Amino acid sequence: MSLEVEQRIAKLEKEVVDLRQEVDVLKRLQSIAQTSTLSARKSIEQTSPTQKPRPLPVQEKKVQPQRSLEEHIMWALPKVFMVILVLGVLWGLKLVSDYGYLSNEVKIILAYILSISLAVIAYVMEVKKLGSSAIMISLYGGAFIIGILTTAAGAILYDVLGLTMALIIAVIYIGYGIAISYLKKNEVLTLFVAFTSLLLPYLLEYMDFSPVIILSFVIVLFTALQFVILQHKQRIALYVATFFSVLAVSILAFMNSDNQVVFGVGMLIVLAIYFLSWCRLYNPESTWKHLHVGLQFSIGTFSLLLMNLIIRSIDYNELLLLVLLSLFVAVASYGYKQKWQEAFDSAVTLAFITLCNTLLVMNMPEKVDELLLPFMTFAGVMISLRLRASMMKVVSSLLFTFALFVSYTVHEPTPFFSIAHVSLLLPGIYLMIIYLYALRPKKTLRAFEKLMKDMYILDFLAVITVGYFLAYFGKIDTVYFAGVSDIPHSMSILLAVIFAVSLLVPVKLKGRALTPVLGAFFLFFTLMLMILPYNMQGVEWLNLATRLIYMAVIVAIVVDLLKRGRIYQIYEDHMAKFLDPTVSAGVVLVMIAIWGFVFQLAYNNLLDWKLSIALSTITLFLTASTSLWLSSIHLLRILRLTGFAILAIAFVKLIFFDLSALDLLIRAILFITIGGIGMLLSGRLLRK
Repeated sequence: MSLEVEQRIAKLEKEVVDLRQEVDVLKRLQSIAQTSTLSARKSIEQTSPTQKPRPLPVQEKKVQPQRSLEEHIMWALPKVFMVILVLGVLWGLKLVSDYGYLSNEVKIILAYILSISLAVIAYVMEVKKLGSSAIMISLYGGAFIIGILTTAAGAILYDVLGLTMALIIAVIYIGYGIAISYLKKNEVLTLFVAFTSLLLPYLLEYMDFSPVIILSFVIVLFTALQFVILQHKQRIALYVATFFSVLAVSILAFMNSDNQVVFGVGMLIVLAIYFLSWCRLYNPESTWKHLHVGLQFSIGTFSLLLMNLIIRSIDYNELLLLVLLSLFVAVASYGYKQKWQEAFDSAVTLAFITLCNTLLVMNMPEKVDELLLPFMTFAGVMISLRLRASMMKVVSSLLFTFALFVSYTVHEPTPFFSIAHVSLLLPGIYLMIIYLYALRPKKTLRAFEKLMKDMYILDFLAVITVGYFLAYFGKIDTVYFAGVSDIPHSMSILLAVIFAVSLLVPVKLKGRALTPVLGAFFLFFTLMLMILPYNMQGVEWLNLATRLIYMAVIVAIVVDLLKRGRIYQIYEDHMAKFLDPTVSAGVVLVMIAIWGFVFQLAYNNLLDWKLSIALSTITLFLTASTSLWLSSIHLLRILRLTGFAILAIAFVKLIFFDLSALDLLIRAILFITIGGIGMLLSGRLLRK
């Protein structure tokens, strides 16, 4: 080997050695890094050991066992059989009495023995824990019912007991009934006691007691029952006791022609106690809250009806109604303070009904009534909208609808400057205010408001508002243009104007139903007014003005659609499909309107008949030319076919009718005009 080759080999060996050293250094650094990482992980695991999360103890909810349907039936059977037993005992005593085996005194004694025996048997069963609690409660209740009925029969039917003694025994039984209701905590037993105890006032009435004493007994009894009802939260017993207490006060008031004020005050006291207990028992979280609110509203309206019957012959009876109004307002205020929306809704509705009732019974001048009653119903609707009270919305709306119907039916716009005319116009203004206020935006919709929106209630309100004003102008036509014709021209003009305006207003302001409904009526009146001429008896200007307005509205709509104006922009989503048929229908309607206008001029002797025939033919050719011209510009196929159809009709009329009906001069002018129109149309079409 040469020296040069040896040097190269030595150089390569040196490079290999250097590379090995570098590789060893890299391996050493990598091992150090791995050891440091492992030590760091171990230190972290030692310093902060991971603790497994301990599961939180789950508290088991105590689920109260619910009774099945069979258990409910089994629990109710003893009470049913107890009622059957009582009826059997009564009929048995009646049978014995009919055959004369026992005297009245013996029957009464046996009935009392049976009553006491049932109570003793129930007590023994309770002490020795024999039988079920349902049978025990039924026996306690049966003892009470038999005792009360026996006392009433002994005093009234058989005249065995003295009235004072009967009263003492009845009071003792009532005290016994209230005591066992309180101790046994059974709502059915409370119902029995309440129903049977409230029969005692009729016994007192038979005994000729003072109405104040009888009323005091009813109030004291109802108050005593509240301790049982509130202690054991017996809501059904509250409604039943209130109903029979209110009914007892009312019947006693009807049986006494005097002291109606006393019974009215008694009714107010009973209702005050009832609403106090109701507020204490009401649970806004309950699934049955709507039922309880409905029962509260039902008892309130029933009591208001009975109150009106009781105080109808009292002077200044509106004072008692004002007190009742104050009671309802107090309940509504408390519900609002507690944020009970449903309870507040019901109470404020009762207050509103009572206020309207109070105004009805007041002796106010007739003219004031005509203005005040619709205003009060309108105020009720506005308050319900402001408070978002669902039940009040329904009730006040029904009352306002009734007032609206009465105002429109009773009042006439004559004389023009009169209270009657104002009373006829104001409900329409009220409707407009209600609609505009109901449009106000809301952050969230409640369930009733969502239902109203889904049922198009607000949209139909817009239709009703416009409909009332149209009906008002219909009455204007009837009164001030009665001798002209049976057609309401001023109402028709207003319909055309409102329809045109509604096309320019966004849907969120006018609703979804107003424009379609107005459009249907506009089309109907167009066909009714525009086709045939009729006699206007000296005021032809009204008929001609109506025709011109309708033609102007139709032309304006067609031009706006073709020019992509505001109407087109509002209904742009539908124009792609309906532009062609809408424009075609508009052109045909304008042609019909011009025909009707020409023949009306001839009918009123303002235009020669032969000239009207020529003008009608010219109208056909002009309409056909316009249709073909517009169809070529805007590429509307239906409009083009319409133009060709009208052109064919025009030629048929020209050849088969006009040639024989017109003289030479008019015929020449007509053909020259039609020929010129045809040439102009042909030139434009060929240019396109």
